[in-house]
Amino acid sequence: MESEGNMSNQDIARRAEIELSFAGVKTAKQLRPYLISVQYTDEEDGDLDDLQIRIQDRDSAWLQSWLNDMTVQAAKGSFKIRAAINRQNWAGKGIDDRLDCGEFELDTVEASGPPAIVTLKATGLPFAGSVRQTKKTRSWESYTLSGIANEIAGESGLGCMYLSSSDPGYDRLEQYRQSDMQFLGRLCKNAGLSVKATDRMLVVFDRGQFEQREPVRTIRKGGGYIKYSLPLRKGDAQYSSCRVSYTDPLTGKCIEGIARSGEGGQRLELKVKVQSSGEARRIAENQLKLHNTFSLAPRFTLPGDPILLAGNTVELDKWGAFDGRYIINKAVHKVDNGGYTTQVQLRRA
Repeated sequence: MESEGNMSNQDIARRAEIELSFAGVKTAKQLRPYLISVQYTDEEDGDLDDLQIRIQDRDSAWLQSWLNDMTVQAAKGSFKIRAAINRQNWAGKGIDDRLDCGEFELDTVEASGPPAIVTLKATGLPFAGSVRQTKKTRSWESYTLSGIANEIAGESGLGCMYLSSSDPGYDRLEQYRQSDMQFLGRLCKNAGLSVKATDRMLVVFDRGQFEQREPVRTIRKGGGYIKYSLPLRKGDAQYSSCRVSYTDPLTGKCIEGIARSGEGGQRLELKVKVQSSGEARRIAENQLKLHNTFSLAPRFTLPGDPILLAGNTVELDKWGAFDGRYIINKAVHKVDNGGYTTQVQLRRA
């Protein structure tokens, strides 16, 4: 969130306004009569952040003119869209704040009807970039994880933020018919880290370190939310141990590592190429934690709040077995005729 500390007239009703720029040109004012909704999805790990804009097109202005101009520009190169949500006098006292959603690349356009609606979908990672689509086969020798992340980002013209005190080193790795994003995602999961792409930036971060941060908000039963859902997933999401193993095809030697969180119960079996039993055990510990994390997955829809972003923590209070600290796994910020709402999907910290 980018907070600018602006002030509004504290006597006006609270409201949320959208800022949009198409190919560097501010368009929110011209779009206002046509705009149905703007939705920004912020993902904690793996999936791409995205932006969806729905526009009514009763007079066919978009389909017959503006849309054609946009696709012509997109054909000459990537078509960039920037978006932000401004809250004005939201909590009273004339205080404003702002959620800068970032820059996105136009991915798909869909016209549908009746009623006539045009939907623009944009993604936080360029479709044309090799990091997302191109399958590669290559070797990495004497690299750290941060070094791999920085090189992959640089090859695609992206920035890189490495937010972890842990930085595993590798004597040799094989990237076989995988996109750079798939390859980096696998390495990060095995290291107990997360990677996401947002606003032309690859961000690698430590889930454990993020979980230790103070909650940005307490969601207490009885008020402050619009609706909730509290699913409890039990059974195949819960494991008492994890075994990571690898059999060297040349020597036939089996390398394995086992991590335990309890006695009995189900064991998670994973085949991963490793170089030592210590590496296998570290991967087993991280994978056991990752798989057991998602047994509780509360979802809340709340009045729009820019501070509710993926990776931030919240506290649940007076929800019985669901009480405790959670990480925001996904946050969907939406502005439409009904106002500004934020839907969060949580995982246990």
